[in-house]
Amino acid sequence: MDTDSTRNTPLPKLLIASGEASFDLFYRTRFLTPDPVIYVETPTTRSLLLSDLEVDRGKKQATVDEVVPTRTFEERLKANGKRANLPAIAALFLKDRHFDRVLVPFDLASGYSRALESEGIEIVVSDGELYPQRALKNPEEIRWIRETQIGVEESLEIALELLRKAEIREGLIWVDGEYLTSERVKSVLKQEMLKRNLLGRHTIVAGGEQACDPHMEGTGPLPAHLPIVFDIFPSHEETRYYSDMTRTFFKGAVSPELKRNYQAVLDAQNKAIDLAGPGVDSKLLHEAVVAHFSSMGYSTGIRPDGRMEGFFHGTGHGVGLEIHEAPRVGRAGELLAPGHIITVEPGLYYPGVGGIRIEDMLAITDTGAQNLTTFPKTLKSAIID
Repeated sequence: MDTDSTRNTPLPKLLIASGEASFDLFYRTRFLTPDPVIYVETPTTRSLLLSDLEVDRGKKQATVDEVVPTRTFEERLKANGKRANLPAIAALFLKDRHFDRVLVPFDLASGYSRALESEGIEIVVSDGELYPQRALKNPEEIRWIRETQIGVEESLEIALELLRKAEIREGLIWVDGEYLTSERVKSVLKQEMLKRNLLGRHTIVAGGEQACDPHMEGTGPLPAHLPIVFDIFPSHEETRYYSDMTRTFFKGAVSPELKRNYQAVLDAQNKAIDLAGPGVDSKLLHEAVVAHFSSMGYSTGIRPDGRMEGFFHGTGHGVGLEIHEAPRVGRAGELLAPGHIITVEPGLYYPGVGGIRIEDMLAITDTGAQNLTTFPKTLKSAIID
């Protein structure tokens, strides 16, 4: 921990950012603003410095010890012929509290850093997460993530009605006399999520060859008889917490090869889920997936045409105020602990055959792991007649 050697106390932490842009700021204040504000945290006091526009709302909503109007600092700076910008206000506040050295996040804007240093504040850049405890969710945060996930599952159920009522013509899926496209399905998903206060960005509905690229969002007519990957990861407009779920579906007849691939992915996922628990190195989950695919003869590597095939991404990641956060679940593991929320999302991707991915979210508990995802994932449920 970085400390002030003259006092042998932790350095105050300084954030200059908006609550919408800084996950750390929102985590510590639960206060959203479109514009940057100043937040200072000492071992005894959490202070939020706000303009007159936000002071009253901040006093009602922010989970801090004090809301400090920036007005008096602005007046003092102007009286001395200085610009009353955010770094200058922050510096004056810190000096009033007898601090001349602060800990800042790695991504603090360089302009802010230079301005603070010009005001006599020494900047110490955090070499890791400013709030590593963010990775450990409390029961309320877990409930918020589960609520987001419930909305995802409800929205997906409605979107799948398009596939259920569709018919197949010339290898494509038709609804209401026209091709069913990725765009139309995503539009229904996003509308349903909005009804549930969920903001879905970069939602994936990718079929056939497009499903072989894990981050391809999908475009154009959806193919029959081939995998269609749905990867849905919205945040809740009020709580700001994400959920993350992937399911793969088929409309039409499914080849034995694709059925085998799907079952291999599902079995690999279940093996990893069974391993999850407190004190477990998360890389063991990834290694279990890799070992399972290898035992079944699935190869991973670069094809002659330069494309990747097989299983070539990590098995999962943490979820919270960010869609990707600690802990990692891949080659470089981390010890899982109660409160961690992780995804388990193995996949197999073979151009010319199709891509398949299945993803659930787990909450690590004192004794094991709770699956926060309840949407069906058996092969039978994946094939839509």
